[in-house]
Amino acid sequence: MESTISKMKYVLLALFAVASIATVGYEWWFVWPAKNCDAKQLWWDPKDHQCLSPMPIWRITGRELPKPPPNAPGAKP
Repeated sequence: MESTISKMKYVLLALFAVASIATVGYEWWFVWPAKNCDAKQLWWDPKDHQCLSPMPIWRITGRELPKPPPNAPGAKP
C-alpha cells in the first residue's frame, strides 16, 4: 500500500502540470498576440482578439483635413 506522502506527491505534480499548461495557454492566447500587435504599432482589441489599424476620423465623416492658415510658421510660401 502506498503511503500518503507518495499519493500527495502525484497530486502536487499533477497540479503543477495543470498550472504550467494554464500559464502557457494564457500567454499564447492573450499576451503574445497583444505584444505582437503593439510591436507593429497597431491597436489590440481584447474583446475580439484582433489586431486593428486605427482609422482617421476624416475617413468616417467625409470631412477634409483642416488647412493651416497662410501666415502660420510651418506654412509653405
